Amino acid sequence: MSRFTRLLAAAAAVVAAFTVDQLTKAWALSYLDGGRDIDLGLGVSLRLVFNPGVAFGLGGDVGAPLVVGVMVLVAALLTWIVIRVLRRQSMGATALLAAAAGGAIGNLWDRTTRAETGPLSGEVVDFIAVDWFAIFNVADIFTTLGLLGWAALYLLRRDHAPISGSTGDGS
Repeated sequence: MSRFTRLLAAAAAVVAAFTVDQLTKAWALSYLDGGRDIDLGLGVSLRLVFNPGVAFGLGGDVGAPLVVGVMVLVAALLTWIVIRVLRRQSMGATALLAAAAGGAIGNLWDRTTRAETGPLSGEVVDFIAVDWFAIFNVADIFTTLGLLGWAALYLLRRDHAPISGSTGDGS
């Protein structure tokens, strides 16, 4: 597979994760508005909340500096994905990182497009409530599972070597 094709595939994974996240959030805003709660059983429900923080609502009082920090991390992740593509490293692992980036971009989109009290002050739309755990969204799922999937591949030693005929150190 050419580098251009691999770059398109990685970009498609980012865009797909972002799109699915935004579509599910649009659904949640439409159908869960007004306090509607859909019980799915086993302590899981769909319930609309707006999260000013990051994971588990932490950092809600930090505001724009937190968002800028997350933007820097996402930019670094996107750069790493491009480097992996250029080095012809494992496409499966790269796609997992791209899905994680797409999820992170989905939440950053909320922060920027839903800002009402100042730049970068928007809240993230969360709607998947697990009573014993947290309330989160599809972007969180992509980000978490993408990073965990990449880590599992890395630990299983399937992400270290570049594809034959290329150079790279596996990082």
